[in-house]
Amino acid sequence: MTATTVGMPYSFPRTSSEVTAHCDGSTFSWNPANDPGVKRLDSLILPGEAIGTKVSGAMSVGKPVHRASEVEPGTLFFALVGSQADGHDFAGDALQKGAAAVVVEKESIFASLPSAILVRSTREAFGLAASRWYGEPSRHFRLVGVTGTNGKTTCTFLLRSIWEHLGLTSAVFGTVENRIGNLAEPATLTTPDPSHLQALFARSREANVEFAAIEVTSIALHQSRVAGSHFEVGLFTNLTQDHLDYHGDMENYYRAKLRFFQEYGLKAAVINRDDPWGQRLLGESAAERNTSFSLEHRDADFSLLEASYDKGLTLARVKTPVGDFLLSTTLIGRHNLYNCLGVLGVTHALGLDMKAVVEALAVAPGAPGRLEKVILGVGKPHVFVDYAHSDDALRNVLRSLSALKGSGPGVGRIITVFGAGGDRDRGKRPKMASVVSAGSDITVATSDNPRTEDPERIIDDIEGGIDRSLTQYHREVDRRRAIGLALSLAKADDLVLIAGKGHETYQILGKEKVPFDDREVIRSYYTESV
Repeated sequence: MTATTVGMPYSFPRTSSEVTAHCDGSTFSWNPANDPGVKRLDSLILPGEAIGTKVSGAMSVGKPVHRASEVEPGTLFFALVGSQADGHDFAGDALQKGAAAVVVEKESIFASLPSAILVRSTREAFGLAASRWYGEPSRHFRLVGVTGTNGKTTCTFLLRSIWEHLGLTSAVFGTVENRIGNLAEPATLTTPDPSHLQALFARSREANVEFAAIEVTSIALHQSRVAGSHFEVGLFTNLTQDHLDYHGDMENYYRAKLRFFQEYGLKAAVINRDDPWGQRLLGESAAERNTSFSLEHRDADFSLLEASYDKGLTLARVKTPVGDFLLSTTLIGRHNLYNCLGVLGVTHALGLDMKAVVEALAVAPGAPGRLEKVILGVGKPHVFVDYAHSDDALRNVLRSLSALKGSGPGVGRIITVFGAGGDRDRGKRPKMASVVSAGSDITVATSDNPRTEDPERIIDDIEGGIDRSLTQYHREVDRRRAIGLALSLAKADDLVLIAGKGHETYQILGKEKVPFDDREVIRSYYTESV
């Protein structure tokens, strides 16, 4: 198609407002003077990026938006195709509401509308435009992206703890929260949409952030949410079955992750060599430098030489490119050694002093809801909450708890409460159940976030993987009662795992979020039992 240009440039009044987010009394504030108000269209969509256009590149446009509700006079509307709605259906309405132009990827819509721009991918174009609107803020600090099925949150929290310990101003964005220095807001998506993400990056620039880490999900990569972001280092933790309701199969899931290591110009990639997909990634990554870490292979760049575990401390001797170190961490379990080795690889790629990093790890807390122990006092069982909601994550956590309980007569039992999210990959439910029944003396299947799916049907799927010859099995659809049942069965030496929700303080029933915090439910059980 030959590009056409129609129309004359125009300008409109600049409008901007204070943007504020609150979390526990902390506040993000955005200085309106840093909002450009208007920009030339061709500074947001560069010459050559559009397949066709009916407007001048010199025209003035306002903020890029992708929701019809956000359209104001002068804004630049991007029509994104989503699972629930297609933005192309609202492109005409956006123009009627005063949008300066609409960006589309469907030729039929482009042909039918004035003031339209045709691109190959509106998601890619939107990510790039959002970054350019804020002046490509991620160029002003050193950005690390962490991707993989499990471990993303823990790794980003560890990185932040290290940077803070070293006196460096940092930011972290992910599942639990978005934090810039000491200010935070609750997270809504693990990887925010482009307009929110780039605004966060702009605030980070304003706060003189030096280092930042963000959890980069496969769905976010497929949807180009981080397009326009400038990453220095990428960390790959692992890849196990999850999100197949979205990706369809493991190959597509992997290819979504692969995009991060091939399309974002990484200076360094830090990759888990023990993961089969990580082995493949080491050969397919386009990063300038690939670094491996492993608990199994001593010829990896970062490897485990020996380790010991107990209920409050993990000790390990690790090999690095700059020598061997004795690593001490309060994080429990073998899977957290993977997280620590990955983080060591990232900090080495950033040029930080390895001795100082190891010292920082010794005092670094884990992420909320990741094998988080609920302190209950003397004579109570050891109760943990964890975000694990895939078979691999559950396997890792249960292996860690098994190592803690020891063996032989008189040791405690492992009691696990778990469920599976509704409206998500059904294929992983029996796999999760198989792992839990094999690793638990007592298993209680219950609701997680059932969403719009029948919770009883979810548990029916789970029961396809329960092996009653290995575990004492209970079914209780009400999560509060399920937790109470597990605690009523627990003795002082037992280890109780409440899995699936971790840091979350809500349950999604239908389309409504209702308050529910596993930790508070556990504490209230013992308070009310007194």
